[in-house]
Order: sequence, then C-alpha cells, then structure tokens
Amino acid sequence: MFKMGPSCIILLISVLYVIVNVDCYPWFRDNIPNGDFVPCNCSKLSEMAWEAVGHFSLFDGTANKNPFGIDFRKNGMKWTQSLCKGDSDGDGLSNGEELGDPNCTWIEGQTPDYDAIGHPGICEPIGSKFCKDLGQLFTCDCLEEGQVCPINLDERN
Repeated sequence: MFKMGPSCIILLISVLYVIVNVDCYPWFRDNIPNGDFVPCNCSKLSEMAWEAVGHFSLFDGTANKNPFGIDFRKNGMKWTQSLCKGDSDGDGLSNGEELGDPNCTWIEGQTPDYDAIGHPGICEPIGSKFCKDLGQLFTCDCLEEGQVCPINLDERN
C-alpha cells in the first residue's frame, strides 16, 4: 500500500490549487455579454481579445482580480442589473456600456445589442493621467512585454 507523507500531501494540494487557478474558469465568459470578445485596448495587442476578463492578465487567471472580477464575484458570478450599471474600473463608462449592453437587457445565451468597446475592469485610456489618478497602475507595456502587470492601489481582493 502506498502511503503519502505530509510533504506529498502538500505537493498534491499545491498542484491542484495551481491547476484550478491557472485555468481562469473560461466558462465565466459566457456569463457576461461579449465575454469572448472583450477588446484589449493596447496598440500592439489591439487585435486580441481579453480571455481572463476578471484578471489583470490577458490570458491567465491571476490571484489578484481586477475591479470587475471582484464585482463579478460579489454578484454571484452572474450578469446582474447592479453589475451592468456599475462602473467597476471608475473610467466613467458603465460595465454594460463597455461590454455592449448599455441598456442592461442582455440575457445569457443571447447576442448582445452591441460589440464590447472597452474593458470593464481596466481603466481606459490605459495609462492615462486620469486612470493613474484613480490609483490604477495598469499599463500596456507590462502586457506587451509579458510581465506581471501592476495592480491598482485599491487592493480589494
């Protein structure tokens, strides 16, 4: 019979944790309008869609969620009137406006009325004085160079 010692159990738990968190739960994209087509408004990556919408990373789930990811979790991982009408990133556009549902009428499985025009968790214009003054340190440079992007100063995770 195989016996696992404490170090094996810790290793197993660590590996499972990484697998679950790195996956970034791609099915969550189905729970928001245009979840598969949230634009990356960085010039060098403008043709790419933001796969990990609730995170500061373009492709991978990270431990720290962006403001929209935090609000999405607070709303039960569902598109609600409150989440739609909110402005998670503080850039002056509602989450619904940024995701192509300005009237907050989208229902899961339907096609949204409009295309997504921005990211609901990343203040835009990215790197602007306006966004920096809000405490959002996210820049396109960190994405384009494959670095871990700085998170906002208002650490709400």
